[in-house]
This record gives sequence, C-alpha cells and structure tokens, in this order.
Amino acid sequence: MMSSTSGSLRAGEVPPVLDSRVPYCHCEYMSTTKDDRLQIRVAPERKRVLEEAAETSHLTISAFVLQAAEMRADEVLLDRDAVRLSSSAAKVFAEALDHPAQVNERLASALRRPRKFAWID
Repeated sequence: MMSSTSGSLRAGEVPPVLDSRVPYCHCEYMSTTKDDRLQIRVAPERKRVLEEAAETSHLTISAFVLQAAEMRADEVLLDRDAVRLSSSAAKVFAEALDHPAQVNERLASALRRPRKFAWID
C-alpha cells in the first residue's frame, strides 16, 4: 500500500495493479501437452474481433479459437449421426421398436449362411 505521507512504497510492498491483462487460465485447454499445430490465416479485422471475444471470455486467442472450432466440429458430426424424423415417421419408428417383427424361416436361414464379406460381423 502507498504511504499517505510520502506517496512511495514501504520496503517489501508491491504496487497495486489496477489494469491487469493476465489471461485467465482455462484448465481444459491447459491440462495436456499439445504437440500438433494448426495454422490459419485471417483478415486483420476478423483477427481483432477474435481477440476481443477471447479477451471478453478471459481466454487466450488460441484457447478461444480452439474452443469455438471444437464446438462447431461436434455440431457437424452430431448432425451427420442424428436422424431427423417427422412426427408421423417418429411414431411409426417407435411402434416398430416397441413391437419388433418376428424372425421367420427365410430370415433365420439367411442368418445361418456363411458371410461373403469378412468385415461384416
């Protein structure tokens, strides 16, 4: 703390920091050693937007961009894996799951035959 009389610091005192720019350590992105590198080119105005958003989120720009890219990748892959059905199709599908077809002799015979492809389990 500052001395009220002299305006200087006493021995061992640390000056107060009013505008600290130390980035917040987001542990999810700092917990492992990363060796792979991803490089991108960006227009200067878009870089400034990313820097501002990262600072607002208390993340480094690398952590911010990585987090955003991972979230988008998860969305894209989920869309690929998800099946969207209309309400009538969903009803028919649920009914089929609730009341599966019986295995008839033709299907049972097909299941007993040797497989032609090794990749089919």
